[in-house]
Amino acid sequence: PAGVGLLTGADFEDDPRPLFEADAETTSDEPSDTPVEFADYEDWLATTWRRPAFDHALTTVVTVDGQVAAFSAAETDGMTRYWSAMTGTRRAFRGRGLAKLAKNASLHRARAAGYTDAYTGNDAGNGPMLAVNRWFGYEICATEVRHVHEIG
Repeated sequence: PAGVGLLTGADFEDDPRPLFEADAETTSDEPSDTPVEFADYEDWLATTWRRPAFDHALTTVVTVDGQVAAFSAAETDGMTRYWSAMTGTRRAFRGRGLAKLAKNASLHRARAAGYTDAYTGNDAGNGPMLAVNRWFGYEICATEVRHVHEIG
């Protein structure tokens, strides 16, 4: 659509702060038993952006009128395995299929780069992302169970 653009994480090498802001907003909204909030940009740079497996070229960013609207962060093993580490859409842009667009572009670039196995993870309560991943053909290959007990 008019005003929508596709970029890569590599396009943000000089200033990844817009990706940090999108990651912080979308991650804080992710349904989970263990809410996560990013407040420290330097920590995000160290633990996400500079993570050895984080693939800037395969990470896809959707912009709307120049603003980061959605993204799909990619990690790889450098051989055959691709991992969709986080896909999210900022609140103001939800409901337009932008997360699906981001993930689709990233997966196509991963395939073109020779990756043959794609993995992702979801919280069972994240219906919209589960629907997107079913559409792409992801199948459950493992589950994780968290047990929580308050001590007090």
